[in-house]
This record gives sequence, structure tokens and C-alpha cells, in this order.
Amino acid sequence: MKKLILPILAAWTFSYGLTLQDAINEAVANNPELKSYSQQIVTSEYQLKADENLKFPTFFASASEKFYNKTPMTKIPSFPVSFKQSSKDFFTFDIGLNQVIYTGGQVKNKIQISKHNLEATKYYYKEMKDEITAQVVKAYLDVFVASALVDVYKKEYQAVESIYKQQQEFFKEGLITKVDLLQSKVRLAEVERSLTEAKGNLKIALARLSKLTGKNIQEDEKFEKPVLNIKEPENYQEFLAQALNNRNIISFYKENIKQSQLSEEIEKAQFLPKVFVQGEYLYTTQSPYLDPKGNLIFTAGLQVEFQGVEPYYKYLQAKSNTQKLSYDLENIKENIKLEIKTAYENYITAKQNLKVAEESLAYAKEYFELVKEQYANQLATNTDLLNAESSYTKAYESREINFYNLQKAYVDLMKSAGRLEEVLK
Repeated sequence: MKKLILPILAAWTFSYGLTLQDAINEAVANNPELKSYSQQIVTSEYQLKADENLKFPTFFASASEKFYNKTPMTKIPSFPVSFKQSSKDFFTFDIGLNQVIYTGGQVKNKIQISKHNLEATKYYYKEMKDEITAQVVKAYLDVFVASALVDVYKKEYQAVESIYKQQQEFFKEGLITKVDLLQSKVRLAEVERSLTEAKGNLKIALARLSKLTGKNIQEDEKFEKPVLNIKEPENYQEFLAQALNNRNIISFYKENIKQSQLSEEIEKAQFLPKVFVQGEYLYTTQSPYLDPKGNLIFTAGLQVEFQGVEPYYKYLQAKSNTQKLSYDLENIKENIKLEIKTAYENYITAKQNLKVAEESLAYAKEYFELVKEQYANQLATNTDLLNAESSYTKAYESREINFYNLQKAYVDLMKSAGRLEEVLK
């Protein structure tokens, strides 16, 4: 099936106006939910940059002036001799670099966690973008079909009103009974009620599209007819395989699992020693006998630090979280399988319903034209004419709704398979 284009309806034959792509662009730019997810990507990028700096040496510098209450003295036992241990007031300045050589993989794993977190955030943004894009497409079609139904009922009202006026003349001439006249009047009131309801549905559809796009769309807004790239879908198994391979939400959970696995390694590394080297320049006036007062110092060291067996339980916590995320991933896959199955069956049903609606419309139109001719020749009653007109209107309405339902079903199917962009090409 090549591109399906929604039929050009009388009320919507515009050359220019708001396009479907415009509506999607507005939603991507203005939707507060998407803006929040987009900002989260920026936050994750900053976190990655911050963690990448853990590879660099730590810079430190300090300066202090100390004041003792009494001058510290050193006394030699058995000798009446003492000398100044430290100046009463002295200044100390220290500056240097500390470079960790080995952390048991903590730094490397922390950077990798930030990378996976950034990727997970991007996947989640894409998933939400697809979700909102699908909502916008369906909301746009809702507006289009709602406007079409308003036009349908306007035309029906004009038709029934014409019949009613004609029958008023017939009634004056005594050609029909008052019952026939009242029947037409009742039918006219029913159509007016349907028209009012259709106008209300159009306002609701416009309000929903406005909410999704963040743009205040009024009833006088002009819309271009949407063009969707609809092709005959593959079988269910192929769609399912594509969904499990393409869906961003699955990639999101996979990235989170990788993060949790790296957290396990970080916690295990808490038990390992940390090797570091340090170079610094120290200047102090503390000792009057110290010469030189400034000196370069190089230190190589090994450090182990942990409290009880806390890292062990942190490791078990991370391992448990990894298992939880694995269960979540399996649950997501099962949900997607059900989503694909539902969307696929809905599409097949919508396609069949459209075929039936189109056939019914053709029959209803032929029947209406035949009854009109018979009525003009006084071979059909007023009831026959009104019933035929009602059947034709309902068939036309059903055709529009089912065509629209087919579009929505296809959008849902392609979104479920992670292939929504193909519909909008």
C-alpha cells in the first residue's frame, strides 16, 4: 500500500496552514515533559565531564599563620639547658599535586557509569519523544476528523432543513399529514444536537493538541491535510523482533544494568589499597633553626580505608539492584510483546472496518439517491426518505471515523515497533 492521504474535505481545503510536522516540532520545542528530559541530558553531560576530571591530579594549597600563647621550648634532662623548639608565631605555606596511581578501577568505573547514565538518559528522552510524537500525530488527526464531522453534520442539517421546508409546503397543500411534518422537525432537532456535539468535540480536540504542542490553537487555525507514509505491515513476529531490537526503553534498561554492574565493581574495590604519589612545596617559619625554610617534598604512598564490612554490603546492594533491573527489563519486554500484539490486531481490525465502512457508504449513497427519486415520484414515504438520509450520514461518518482509526492504529503499531519516524517521512 503506497502513501495514504486523508481525503480532502470541503471545510479543510487549504493550501497553507499548520502542518503535522509543525505540530510535532512545536511539541518537541515546547512540551514541558520533553523539555525536562532534554535538560536531564545536559545534567548527565555535566556529570560525565566532572567524573572525567577524576583522572587528573588533585591540586592543593594552603597558607596559615599560627600564634602560640607561649614559646615552645625543648629542655634537656639533667642539664640546665633549653632551646626554642618553635617560634611563638610562625607562617606556613603548602602547595602541591596529589596523583592517584591505582584505585582498583574505581575511577575508570565511575567514568563508565556516567557514560552509561548519559546514554540511558538519551534513550529515555527518545522513548518519551516517540510517545509524545505519536500523541501529537493522533491529536492532529483528531482535530482533522472532528472538523470533517462538523462539516458532515452541517451538510446534513442543510439537507434535512431543505426537506423540512419542502414538507411545510406539502403540508399546506394537504399532500402530507402533520405526523410527517413533525417527524421531519424531530429529525432536524436530532441533527442539530449532533452538530452541537461535533462542534464541542472539535473544541476538545483543539484543546488537547494545544496542550501537547504548547501552542494556543484556535478554531480559526488553518490545517494542512496530513500525509502519512503507510505501508502494508509485516507479520507479527517480524514486528515483535524489530520492537525488541529498536525500542529505546529496552536500551534504557540495558544501560542502567551496565551502570549497576559497574557499581558492584566499585564497591568491591573499596577493600583494595589505593596507591598515590604526591609532590609539594612546603615553606614554614616554624623553627628558627630550620634551613632552608622552603623545601620540595615527594611522597609515594599506599592507603587502605573502609569502615567495618560496609563495602561488602554496598556490593550486595548493587548486585541486588542489578538483579532488580534485569527483572524490570524482562517485564518491559513482556509488556512490549503485549503492546505489539494489541497494536497489530487493532490495525488488522481497523483495516477490515474501513473496508466495510467504505462498502456501506457506497450502498447507503446509492440507496439514498434511489429513495430521493422515489420520494419525488411519491413512491416513497417521508419516513423512508429521512431514514435513507440518516443511513447515508451515518455511513459517511463511519467511513471518516474508520479511516481515521486506521491511521491511529498504524501510528500505534509503528511506535510500538520503534519505527515511528518511518510514518512521518
